[in-house]
Amino acid sequence: MKLRYIECYVPKHIFGGLDKILEDCEDIIWNSVEETNNFMVIKILTTLKNTEKILDKLNKEYGGSKFRIIVFEPKTTIPAVEKDEKESNEEDSEKVQELERLSRQEIYNKVSEIVHSPKEYYLMLILSTIVAAIGIWKNDVAIIIASMIIAPLLSPNMALSFSMAIADRDLAKKSLKDLILGIGLVILLSVFLGYILPVSIKNPQIISRMNLGIEDILIALCAGIVGALSVVSDIPSVVVGVMIAVALLPPLVAFGLTVGSGYFIESIPILMLFLINIICINLSSSVIFAIYGISPYKLWDKEEAKKLTIFSILVWCILLIVAVVIIYIYF
Repeated sequence: MKLRYIECYVPKHIFGGLDKILEDCEDIIWNSVEETNNFMVIKILTTLKNTEKILDKLNKEYGGSKFRIIVFEPKTTIPAVEKDEKESNEEDSEKVQELERLSRQEIYNKVSEIVHSPKEYYLMLILSTIVAAIGIWKNDVAIIIASMIIAPLLSPNMALSFSMAIADRDLAKKSLKDLILGIGLVILLSVFLGYILPVSIKNPQIISRMNLGIEDILIALCAGIVGALSVVSDIPSVVVGVMIAVALLPPLVAFGLTVGSGYFIESIPILMLFLINIICINLSSSVIFAIYGISPYKLWDKEEAKKLTIFSILVWCILLIVAVVIIYIYF
Protein backbone atom coordinates (compact mmCIF):
# COMPACT_ATOMS: atom_id res chain seq x y z
CA MET A 1 0.00 0.00 0.00
CA LYS A 2 1.43 3.40 -1.01
CA LEU A 3 1.45 5.91 1.84
CA ARG A 4 2.06 9.61 2.40
CA TYR A 5 3.04 11.34 5.64
CA ILE A 6 1.73 14.92 5.85
CA GLU A 7 2.98 17.63 8.21
CA CYS A 8 1.08 20.90 8.29
CA TYR A 9 2.32 23.93 10.25
CA VAL A 10 -0.51 26.27 11.26
CA PRO A 11 -0.20 29.49 13.33
CA LYS A 12 -1.79 28.97 16.75
CA HIS A 13 -4.22 31.87 16.43
CA ILE A 14 -5.97 30.40 13.36
CA PHE A 15 -5.95 26.74 14.36
CA GLY A 16 -9.51 25.45 14.76
CA GLY A 17 -9.02 21.73 15.14
CA LEU A 18 -8.68 18.74 12.90
CA ASP A 19 -12.27 17.48 12.76
CA LYS A 20 -13.18 19.35 9.56
CA ILE A 21 -10.07 18.07 7.83
CA LEU A 22 -10.61 14.43 8.66
CA GLU A 23 -14.37 14.51 7.99
CA ASP A 24 -15.25 12.37 4.94
CA CYS A 25 -11.58 11.45 4.49
CA GLU A 26 -10.88 7.76 4.11
CA ASP A 27 -7.79 5.72 4.91
CA ILE A 28 -6.53 7.90 7.76
CA ILE A 29 -4.05 5.50 9.29
CA TRP A 30 -2.75 7.80 12.02
CA ASN A 31 -2.99 11.48 13.01
CA SER A 32 -1.91 13.80 15.79
CA VAL A 33 -1.62 17.49 16.66
CA GLU A 34 1.39 18.93 18.49
CA GLU A 35 2.24 22.41 19.74
CA THR A 36 5.62 23.93 18.97
CA ASN A 37 6.67 27.58 19.41
CA ASN A 38 4.02 29.67 17.62
CA PHE A 39 2.66 26.83 15.50
CA MET A 40 0.35 23.87 15.75
CA VAL A 41 1.75 20.90 13.84
CA ILE A 42 -0.78 18.56 12.22
CA LYS A 43 0.61 15.13 11.42
CA ILE A 44 -1.32 12.69 9.24
CA LEU A 45 -0.38 9.30 7.81
CA THR A 46 -2.67 8.34 4.94
CA THR A 47 -2.78 6.52 1.62
CA LEU A 48 -1.55 8.00 -1.64
CA LYS A 49 -5.09 8.02 -3.08
CA ASN A 50 -6.37 10.12 -0.17
CA THR A 51 -3.48 12.63 -0.14
CA GLU A 52 -4.81 15.22 -2.61
CA LYS A 53 -8.16 15.49 -0.81
CA ILE A 54 -6.47 16.12 2.54
CA LEU A 55 -4.04 18.64 1.09
CA ASP A 56 -6.90 20.58 -0.53
CA LYS A 57 -8.89 20.62 2.74
CA LEU A 58 -5.86 21.78 4.72
CA ASN A 59 -5.20 24.51 2.16
CA LYS A 60 -8.82 25.64 2.24
CA GLU A 61 -9.04 25.64 6.01
CA TYR A 62 -5.66 27.09 7.00
CA GLY A 63 -4.02 28.49 3.85
CA GLY A 64 -2.15 31.71 4.55
CA SER A 65 1.20 33.48 4.49
CA LYS A 66 2.66 31.51 7.43
CA PHE A 67 1.03 28.23 6.48
CA ARG A 68 3.20 25.36 5.30
CA ILE A 69 2.54 21.75 4.26
CA ILE A 70 5.30 19.19 3.81
CA VAL A 71 4.60 15.78 2.26
CA PHE A 72 6.89 12.79 2.75
CA GLU A 73 6.89 9.38 1.12
CA PRO A 74 7.44 6.77 3.86
CA LYS A 75 9.77 4.00 2.76
CA THR A 76 8.34 1.65 5.36
CA THR A 77 6.17 1.55 8.50
CA ILE A 78 6.41 -0.85 11.43
CA PRO A 79 4.11 -2.62 11.82
CA ALA A 80 3.27 -2.77 8.11
CA VAL A 81 -0.01 -1.16 7.02
CA GLU A 82 -2.18 -3.70 5.27
CA LYS A 83 -5.76 -3.39 4.08
CA ASP A 84 -8.19 -6.15 4.84
CA GLU A 85 -8.70 -8.22 1.66
CA LYS A 86 -12.49 -8.32 1.99
CA GLU A 87 -12.65 -4.57 2.58
CA SER A 88 -10.35 -3.97 -0.37
CA ASN A 89 -12.53 -6.05 -2.70
CA GLU A 90 -15.66 -4.18 -1.60
CA GLU A 91 -13.99 -0.82 -2.22
CA ASP A 92 -12.73 -1.95 -5.62
CA SER A 93 -16.24 -2.95 -6.68
CA GLU A 94 -17.71 0.36 -5.49
CA LYS A 95 -14.96 2.60 -6.89
CA VAL A 96 -13.98 1.10 -10.19
CA GLN A 97 -13.65 4.54 -11.73
CA GLU A 98 -11.03 5.80 -9.24
CA LEU A 99 -7.42 5.36 -10.31
CA GLU A 100 -4.56 5.69 -7.87
CA ARG A 101 -2.20 8.51 -8.77
CA LEU A 102 0.05 11.12 -7.26
CA SER A 103 -1.59 14.19 -5.81
CA ARG A 104 -1.97 17.24 -8.02
CA GLN A 105 0.65 19.03 -5.94
CA GLU A 106 3.20 16.24 -6.38
CA ILE A 107 2.58 16.05 -10.12
CA TYR A 108 3.03 19.82 -10.40
CA ASN A 109 6.42 19.62 -8.73
CA LYS A 110 7.35 16.70 -10.95
CA VAL A 111 6.49 18.33 -14.29
CA SER A 112 7.76 21.80 -13.40
CA GLU A 113 11.14 20.69 -12.04
CA ILE A 114 12.89 21.18 -15.39
CA VAL A 115 10.61 24.01 -16.52
CA HIS A 116 11.61 26.08 -13.50
CA SER A 117 15.32 25.34 -13.94
CA PRO A 118 16.09 27.13 -17.24
CA LYS A 119 19.91 27.10 -16.94
CA GLU A 120 20.05 23.36 -16.38
CA TYR A 121 17.41 22.78 -19.07
CA TYR A 122 19.29 24.60 -21.83
CA LEU A 123 22.67 23.22 -20.74
CA MET A 124 21.30 19.66 -20.90
CA LEU A 125 19.86 20.38 -24.34
CA ILE A 126 23.20 21.65 -25.65
CA LEU A 127 25.08 18.65 -24.26
CA SER A 128 22.51 16.11 -25.49
CA THR A 129 22.48 17.73 -28.97
CA ILE A 130 26.25 17.42 -29.25
CA VAL A 131 26.13 13.79 -28.07
CA ALA A 132 23.29 12.93 -30.47
CA ALA A 133 25.05 14.62 -33.38
CA ILE A 134 28.22 12.63 -32.74
CA GLY A 135 26.20 9.42 -32.42
CA ILE A 136 24.40 10.02 -35.72
CA TRP A 137 27.59 11.09 -37.48
CA LYS A 138 29.40 7.94 -36.27
CA ASN A 139 26.31 5.72 -36.70
CA ASP A 140 26.70 4.64 -33.06
CA VAL A 141 23.38 3.59 -31.49
CA ALA A 142 24.83 3.51 -27.96
CA ILE A 143 25.84 7.18 -28.17
CA ILE A 144 22.41 8.13 -29.54
CA ILE A 145 20.70 6.34 -26.64
CA ALA A 146 22.93 8.29 -24.24
CA SER A 147 21.68 11.54 -25.77
CA MET A 148 18.07 10.42 -25.27
CA ILE A 149 18.69 9.90 -21.56
CA ILE A 150 20.24 13.35 -21.16
CA ALA A 151 17.66 15.25 -23.21
CA PRO A 152 14.98 17.06 -21.14
CA LEU A 153 12.56 17.77 -24.03
CA LEU A 154 9.89 15.48 -22.56
CA SER A 155 9.38 17.71 -19.49
CA PRO A 156 7.99 20.87 -21.18
CA ASN A 157 5.60 18.69 -23.22
CA MET A 158 4.25 17.04 -20.06
CA ALA A 159 4.10 20.41 -18.32
CA LEU A 160 2.12 21.88 -21.23
CA SER A 161 -0.51 19.13 -21.13
CA PHE A 162 -0.67 19.27 -17.33
CA SER A 163 -1.18 23.06 -17.42
CA MET A 164 -4.29 22.51 -19.56
CA ALA A 165 -5.64 19.97 -17.05
CA ILE A 166 -5.30 22.38 -14.11
CA ALA A 167 -5.94 25.63 -16.05
CA ASP A 168 -2.56 27.09 -15.05
CA ARG A 169 -1.83 29.80 -17.61
CA ASP A 170 1.56 30.71 -16.13
CA LEU A 171 2.77 27.11 -16.35
CA ALA A 172 1.40 26.85 -19.89
CA LYS A 173 3.26 29.99 -21.02
CA LYS A 174 6.48 28.90 -19.34
CA SER A 175 6.40 25.34 -20.69
CA LEU A 176 5.45 26.50 -24.22
CA LYS A 177 8.24 29.09 -24.16
CA ASP A 178 10.80 26.53 -23.00
CA LEU A 179 9.60 24.01 -25.59
CA ILE A 180 9.83 26.46 -28.51
CA LEU A 181 13.17 27.92 -27.41
CA GLY A 182 14.52 24.43 -26.71
CA ILE A 183 13.55 23.19 -30.18
CA GLY A 184 15.04 26.31 -31.76
CA LEU A 185 18.28 25.88 -29.83
CA VAL A 186 18.63 22.22 -30.86
CA ILE A 187 17.94 23.04 -34.53
CA LEU A 188 20.42 25.94 -34.65
CA LEU A 189 23.17 23.96 -32.93
CA SER A 190 22.63 20.83 -35.03
CA VAL A 191 22.54 22.85 -38.28
CA PHE A 192 25.89 24.38 -37.28
CA LEU A 193 27.29 20.93 -36.45
CA GLY A 194 25.98 19.61 -39.76
CA TYR A 195 27.77 22.44 -41.55
CA ILE A 196 31.17 21.75 -39.96
CA LEU A 197 30.69 17.94 -39.82
CA PRO A 198 28.53 17.07 -42.86
CA VAL A 199 26.62 13.81 -42.69
CA SER A 200 25.97 11.51 -45.60
CA ILE A 201 22.39 11.08 -46.78
CA LYS A 202 23.19 7.36 -46.89
CA ASN A 203 23.92 7.30 -43.16
CA PRO A 204 21.68 4.52 -41.66
CA GLN A 205 20.62 6.84 -38.81
CA ILE A 206 19.41 9.40 -41.35
CA ILE A 207 17.74 6.88 -43.67
CA SER A 208 15.86 5.22 -40.78
CA ARG A 209 14.26 8.55 -39.87
CA MET A 210 13.27 9.38 -43.44
CA ASN A 211 11.04 6.34 -43.95
CA LEU A 212 7.75 7.29 -42.29
CA GLY A 213 4.79 5.00 -41.72
CA ILE A 214 1.71 4.55 -39.57
CA GLU A 215 3.81 2.43 -37.21
CA ASP A 216 5.74 5.59 -36.26
CA ILE A 217 2.49 7.16 -35.07
CA LEU A 218 1.59 4.07 -33.04
CA ILE A 219 5.02 4.02 -31.43
CA ALA A 220 4.79 7.72 -30.60
CA LEU A 221 1.30 7.30 -29.09
CA CYS A 222 2.44 4.37 -26.94
CA ALA A 223 5.51 6.29 -25.82
CA GLY A 224 3.35 9.32 -24.96
CA ILE A 225 1.04 7.16 -22.85
CA VAL A 226 3.99 5.67 -20.98
CA GLY A 227 5.42 9.16 -20.46
CA ALA A 228 2.15 10.45 -19.01
CA LEU A 229 1.75 7.39 -16.78
CA SER A 230 5.25 7.95 -15.40
CA VAL A 231 4.14 11.47 -14.42
CA VAL A 232 0.82 10.62 -12.74
CA SER A 233 2.07 7.44 -11.06
CA ASP A 234 4.65 6.83 -8.41
CA ILE A 235 7.04 4.95 -10.71
CA PRO A 236 10.22 7.04 -11.09
CA SER A 237 12.22 4.05 -12.32
CA VAL A 238 10.59 4.19 -15.76
CA VAL A 239 11.77 7.72 -16.54
CA VAL A 240 14.94 6.61 -18.34
CA GLY A 241 12.97 4.07 -20.36
CA VAL A 242 10.46 6.76 -21.27
CA MET A 243 13.18 9.11 -22.47
CA ILE A 244 14.59 6.38 -24.70
CA ALA A 245 11.15 5.36 -25.99
CA VAL A 246 9.98 8.87 -26.84
CA ALA A 247 13.28 9.81 -28.55
CA LEU A 248 12.38 13.41 -29.27
CA LEU A 249 15.93 14.62 -29.64
CA PRO A 250 17.55 12.33 -32.30
CA PRO A 251 14.99 13.13 -35.05
CA LEU A 252 15.36 16.85 -34.36
CA VAL A 253 19.15 16.64 -34.40
CA ALA A 254 19.04 14.49 -37.55
CA PHE A 255 16.88 17.16 -39.18
CA GLY A 256 19.37 19.90 -38.28
CA LEU A 257 22.35 17.86 -39.45
CA THR A 258 20.77 17.15 -42.85
CA VAL A 259 19.87 20.83 -43.29
CA GLY A 260 23.39 21.86 -42.27
CA SER A 261 24.80 19.33 -44.73
CA GLY A 262 22.75 20.85 -47.57
CA TYR A 263 20.01 18.20 -47.88
CA PHE A 264 17.02 20.51 -47.54
CA ILE A 265 14.34 18.43 -49.29
CA GLU A 266 15.56 15.18 -47.73
CA SER A 267 15.24 16.69 -44.26
CA ILE A 268 11.44 17.19 -44.50
CA PRO A 269 10.43 13.60 -43.55
CA ILE A 270 12.74 13.76 -40.52
CA LEU A 271 11.09 16.96 -39.36
CA MET A 272 7.71 15.28 -39.86
CA LEU A 273 8.81 12.43 -37.60
CA PHE A 274 9.70 14.89 -34.84
CA LEU A 275 6.39 16.75 -35.20
CA ILE A 276 4.48 13.45 -35.05
CA ASN A 277 6.24 12.62 -31.78
CA ILE A 278 5.33 16.04 -30.35
CA ILE A 279 1.68 15.68 -31.41
CA CYS A 280 1.33 12.13 -30.05
CA ILE A 281 3.04 12.90 -26.74
CA ASN A 282 0.75 15.87 -26.04
CA LEU A 283 -2.37 14.03 -27.22
CA SER A 284 -1.60 10.96 -25.11
CA SER A 285 -0.70 12.93 -22.01
CA SER A 286 -3.83 15.13 -22.27
CA VAL A 287 -6.03 12.02 -22.49
CA ILE A 288 -4.23 10.28 -19.60
CA PHE A 289 -4.49 13.36 -17.35
CA ALA A 290 -8.24 13.53 -18.11
CA ILE A 291 -8.75 9.81 -17.42
CA TYR A 292 -6.97 10.11 -14.08
CA GLY A 293 -9.24 12.98 -13.07
CA ILE A 294 -6.61 15.69 -12.66
CA SER A 295 -8.32 19.04 -12.12
CA PRO A 296 -7.59 22.41 -10.48
CA TYR A 297 -7.86 23.08 -6.75
CA LYS A 298 -10.24 26.02 -7.14
CA LEU A 299 -13.82 25.13 -8.01
CA TRP A 300 -14.29 28.02 -10.45
CA ASP A 301 -11.26 26.87 -12.44
CA LYS A 302 -12.58 23.34 -12.98
CA GLU A 303 -14.92 24.28 -15.85
CA GLU A 304 -12.21 26.29 -17.60
CA ALA A 305 -9.78 23.40 -17.20
CA LYS A 306 -12.33 20.99 -18.67
CA LYS A 307 -12.80 23.23 -21.72
CA LEU A 308 -9.04 23.67 -22.16
CA THR A 309 -8.47 19.92 -21.96
CA ILE A 310 -11.19 19.17 -24.53
CA PHE A 311 -9.87 21.93 -26.79
CA SER A 312 -6.27 20.69 -26.58
CA ILE A 313 -7.31 17.08 -27.29
CA LEU A 314 -9.31 18.21 -30.34
CA VAL A 315 -6.41 20.31 -31.64
CA TRP A 316 -3.90 17.46 -31.24
CA CYS A 317 -6.35 15.01 -32.87
CA ILE A 318 -6.80 17.30 -35.87
CA LEU A 319 -3.04 17.73 -36.21
CA LEU A 320 -2.56 13.96 -35.96
CA ILE A 321 -5.15 13.36 -38.70
CA VAL A 322 -3.37 15.90 -40.91
CA ALA A 323 -0.05 14.10 -40.24
CA VAL A 324 -1.61 10.74 -41.16
CA VAL A 325 -2.94 12.18 -44.43
CA ILE A 326 0.44 13.70 -45.30
CA ILE A 327 2.21 10.40 -44.60
CA TYR A 328 -0.36 8.48 -46.67
CA ILE A 329 -0.08 10.85 -49.65
CA TYR A 330 3.58 11.77 -49.71
CA PHE A 331 5.41 9.00 -47.90
